[in-house]
Amino acid sequence: MKRAYFSILALLAILTIAITPALANGSMISGKMMNQSFLSGKTVDLLIRTDGSSDALAEHIRSAGGKVNYQYDNVPILAATIPFNQWSGVAGFPGVIRVEKDSLMQPDFEEGLTKPVTYDITLMEGEALVALEASSLADLPQGYDNFMFTGAALTWDETDAGAGSIVAVVDTGTAPNACLEHAVIGAPGYPDGYNATGDGIPANSIQNLPHGTFVGGVIASLCQMTLNPLSPLYQAINTYIDYGMYVPLLGQAPLAQIYPVKVLPAAGGGVPLSVIFDGLDHVLSLKTSGALDIDVVNMSLGAPSLYDGRDTWADFVTALTDAGVLVVSAAANSGPTPNTIATPGSADDGITVGGLDYALSSRIFYEFAGLTDLGAPGQGEVMRPTTETRVVNFSSRGPLSDGREGPDLSALAIWNFLVSPYNGIGWGGGTSFATPTIAGGAALLNAYLEKQGQATDARQLKNVLLAGANPTEVGEAWQAHNDQGFGALDVPAALQVLKDTPHVIVPLPQGGNLKANVFRQPVKGKSDSMETAVITLNPAEKVDFILEVNQYTSKVSIDVIDITAPDNSAYAWFPNDLEVNLQSAKRSAVYRPIASLYWIPFWYGESFNITVEDGLWTLADIPWEFWTMEPGLMKFTLAGDFTNESPISFKVRIVRENFRPADKAPVAKGLIRQSDLFFIPVTVPAGVTQAQFDLSWLRDWSRFPTSDIDMFILAPDGTLYGDGSSMNAPERQIVDWPMEGEWIVVLLGYEIYRPEPYNLFVTFK
Repeated sequence: MKRAYFSILALLAILTIAITPALANGSMISGKMMNQSFLSGKTVDLLIRTDGSSDALAEHIRSAGGKVNYQYDNVPILAATIPFNQWSGVAGFPGVIRVEKDSLMQPDFEEGLTKPVTYDITLMEGEALVALEASSLADLPQGYDNFMFTGAALTWDETDAGAGSIVAVVDTGTAPNACLEHAVIGAPGYPDGYNATGDGIPANSIQNLPHGTFVGGVIASLCQMTLNPLSPLYQAINTYIDYGMYVPLLGQAPLAQIYPVKVLPAAGGGVPLSVIFDGLDHVLSLKTSGALDIDVVNMSLGAPSLYDGRDTWADFVTALTDAGVLVVSAAANSGPTPNTIATPGSADDGITVGGLDYALSSRIFYEFAGLTDLGAPGQGEVMRPTTETRVVNFSSRGPLSDGREGPDLSALAIWNFLVSPYNGIGWGGGTSFATPTIAGGAALLNAYLEKQGQATDARQLKNVLLAGANPTEVGEAWQAHNDQGFGALDVPAALQVLKDTPHVIVPLPQGGNLKANVFRQPVKGKSDSMETAVITLNPAEKVDFILEVNQYTSKVSIDVIDITAPDNSAYAWFPNDLEVNLQSAKRSAVYRPIASLYWIPFWYGESFNITVEDGLWTLADIPWEFWTMEPGLMKFTLAGDFTNESPISFKVRIVRENFRPADKAPVAKGLIRQSDLFFIPVTVPAGVTQAQFDLSWLRDWSRFPTSDIDMFILAPDGTLYGDGSSMNAPERQIVDWPMEGEWIVVLLGYEIYRPEPYNLFVTFK
């Protein structure tokens, strides 16, 4: 079976988000809810957008006993902690146009299901990293990492290898290791970069988590590694490239400079989104004041969005773009499921980056892994038998929820060669590392412009990069815009566009919203069924089944049958398998109930079933997840694993049943607005073994934008149920063996774009 670190690869290798409870201070409340003493000491953390100056709102929050955590200098947004009982007065304050949760961002490489794949290398005697001089660039052999795939090295003479460009890496901090000691800089008043976390460890320290240093190296590394000819690394590389004793480790723009902006603490754990935005506001202040001429921002991080292109993160991307800073963001790694691009990648401005799998990088890695783990050469061509470039399975796909296609560009995102803060060597994967490839390419073009005496124009850089993209670098199976964007980064072609048509405008395609391709709209009292002919997928190819779920849908049954693939488990490092992904109606890079599950037919069998009901989901008859039947488009994606040696074939049978009984009369219904806070009493009689509270509303995941309404349940003894973090629509809270008496349901409207009709249902067993 695949090793644990690999089995989660196709989830996210960027920084991803986990929503924190809306009630920030404890989970117990005592007394009667209708008495405001219930709310004493409870607070909520918010991001608030105003239509002008936020000064009056900040004063109001302070006078109401709240705390303004950030009042940003460059956008009319503030982050605040307010008393729960002041919610309505703050959310409804004149000039407030949007309220979002100041949610907690967790580094995915530390906890949860979403971790980047990394593979460390133990160096042998005589193997070491050595910093290079700029003058040595002309004498280096071609490398197999990003700078060769994109043609960047072919432009270094004209672009001065990026000299004069500054890239802000908004991440975990970037350390001046042997490959970056020439590149990492400070700013006036911030000699060590900017630390937004307040953890006391500078942004350029080797004590920080390595992610930001990995990213910085992809942009501006300038070093080489000496190899021991007896080592597996030497053997793996020289099987495919005649390097000999030295391997150049070079970024896209090896003479560009890196300004580290640390937004995640060295000790790990999460930070509120407001801390990320403080880092971006700092970059804006440096740029607009002239203190540091930052040209590009790299954000290998992201979050789900209810409103693609119009959330707080998008506001900062637009402000940076207007200031002349090109923002380059990761699409996310929630692919190959469609409609999974995260924010800030969903912003209108900036460049969103998907991930590619180049045969050469993959073969070298698999060769090395085979030699070290199996003692068997030849794994490079077992695990990567064909030479075409692919979109890697985990790369998030479009369309966006507002009908735009995406991502914008793609670059290497699997088995990137990386150097840690303390000069450790390894491989990594994720759109985290495709993103700085594009940022480095932008730095090269910007350096060319500055060399010509021209000012940076972020939108010009974007258009030129898109116009120069190579749409046929990838094989035909991956050439759709919603898979690769405009194509693979091609730096020489983009430079030629900049010379010939510097003010080119590239229209962004509007391909329309994701649509169902299985069944018509569900009809009450009827069932629908279909079965495919045999489907054959080559490695990294995928097929999507998109079906609509509505208020009548009671059950969805999926059977994958007659799965066949050669059994290569006796000699392959990873055997042939089928990758399985199933998402509810949620959009963006949100948690998927079944994500990147690898079904190996000759171990697990030639068929499996998935059953989705309003509550329990099962996989191969095993209880898998408890989830509501969310109205909207359910997305089922199957893919040939990108490590497969051979094609894999199967059939799919889907049955949708629409026999859900009508809901009983709601215990409460009405309209809820952004500023509303409702307390609804519900009496639980004696003898109840289970109470189920369901809150539904109009703008659920079946509509764009989606409203966010939180539901909390307060027991008579003061116990509080619900954390507001599910992003489910409808919201559901189940309480087993509830005590008799009066319970209180608390409804809180966060992101509501017009008065929202809601219904509260309570079911007793």
